[in-house]
Amino acid sequence: MLTRIKEGELVHLIDKKGKRYQIVLKASISFSFTHGVISHDDIIGLEEGSTVKSSLGEKLVVVRPTLAEYISKMRKGSQIIYPKDIAAILMLADIFPGAKVLEAGTGSGALTMALLRAVGKGGTVVSYERRKEFSAIAKSNIETFFDKVEIAGKEGSGKLVSRDKDVYEGIEEKELDRIILDLSEPWRVLKHVEKSLRNGGILLCYNPTVLQIYKLSRRMDLRYKGVFHVMGIYEVGIRGWEIKERSMRPEHKMIAHTGFIFVARHVDKNIQS
Repeated sequence: MLTRIKEGELVHLIDKKGKRYQIVLKASISFSFTHGVISHDDIIGLEEGSTVKSSLGEKLVVVRPTLAEYISKMRKGSQIIYPKDIAAILMLADIFPGAKVLEAGTGSGALTMALLRAVGKGGTVVSYERRKEFSAIAKSNIETFFDKVEIAGKEGSGKLVSRDKDVYEGIEEKELDRIILDLSEPWRVLKHVEKSLRNGGILLCYNPTVLQIYKLSRRMDLRYKGVFHVMGIYEVGIRGWEIKERSMRPEHKMIAHTGFIFVARHVDKNIQS
């Protein structure tokens, strides 16, 4: 059971139009925006879902952000994987409690946080990122989420191993359960994946263009036939709906194509026909 909102927590304030403001609560300071000022002291001690009023009478709802909501507001060093795709990746890669998962690259840490939750306390996420500026941003995002958001599940999340390394040059770990690649040229990593992914393990690649997926598929078919069994290629779209009085209709804007998800399983080539 969650306690009342306390000092040091990261919360979202939502106005009547649905706009979100993200703040870390600290006693004796105030949050200022176009509709007035709200003292942090007026928020500390409230139940989640309570309403606070600004100095100009604007009402805002106070909530602890979900992971998807946190991702939308966090600092981004690179293009992130959208929550709709993260959800599909967790299912299609079958990320399970206790799994040992490698991802490359880390980017801004959006997928990393979801993986840490999914593998649970007994699992490990190894994250490769060659760009140190992205690693720094991701580290800050991950630490803020798990340390400042009460519902992040810090105590039940997996162990994170961060490596400032180019996965194209090789993978240190062996007998990995899952490998997830968010790279422009994933086919260059297949030779390393073959050695590091256990038999029966799953490789998932995320790419924005059909040409990347086609090249990956062809490389796998020509050079790694019998080593990887392709499970599927997917594209995920999501469309919101709105209800106003007696009218119900799709929202005017839709998050359609963001990327392709390519999934394959590593198999024992010695028993392939």
